[in-house]
Amino acid sequence: MEIWLGITKEKDMKIQATIDIDVVMGGVSHDRTGLQGYLPEGTRYEDIVQVFGEPQFGKSLDGKIQVEWVGRINGLVFTIYDYKSRIEPERNTDWHIGGRIKFVDILVNRFYENN
Repeated sequence: MEIWLGITKEKDMKIQATIDIDVVMGGVSHDRTGLQGYLPEGTRYEDIVQVFGEPQFGKSLDGKIQVEWVGRINGLVFTIYDYKSRIEPERNTDWHIGGRIKFVDILVNRFYENN
């Protein structure tokens, strides 16, 4: 899938690029990932399932995460998860994007918005 990225680095500097995006779900360790951003406000569980498939993980050992998607986007590890949510995943609309570098949240959001 080819996606246009409009990234504003500073007030007077804008970068425009079109890149191919490749997403592969599962089969990757999500160790050493941390919060990099969020999916758009109001994103529903079923919307994520439609784009990324069923979650790869259920409840975490510490109970802070109920469901989690793990994959690679253009080779970069990413996660989508419901951190410390007090409602069941199917009613949640607040989703975190994790990864090892900040750019991953831009890629995940562009992919999500275009699917």
